[in-house]
Amino acid sequence: MILAVQGSNRFEDYTIFLRSMLTGLGTMHDDDKEINIYSAGPYRVNDMAQEFSNKSEDSLRARGIRIRVRKVTQRWLKTNMGSVDYFAFFSKPGEPISELVDVADDLKVEAQVYTFQ
Repeated sequence: MILAVQGSNRFEDYTIFLRSMLTGLGTMHDDDKEINIYSAGPYRVNDMAQEFSNKSEDSLRARGIRIRVRKVTQRWLKTNMGSVDYFAFFSKPGEPISELVDVADDLKVEAQVYTFQ
């Protein structure tokens, strides 16, 4: 399974990030044995992705599932969006939404926008 995340510079709510990861993992198939999280930043979102991976690693490993995070550029993610299973974008109200949401929609990739104070 491939999860992709990106956020605005002001987004900092780890609880919302966790909610999105649980939603994304809900789309996981029973035969998936690997979770790859591609994070297109900024640094806070990259850190949240890494923290989620670190905290989940032991419980997932016990079920035979491997998890890892890769930091990628927005350009790389745009080019490879077709291989993503779930894309989440995070922002504060009033901030512009990433063009990657439109790219995901065009490619029929499950995409969610999380906009919270």
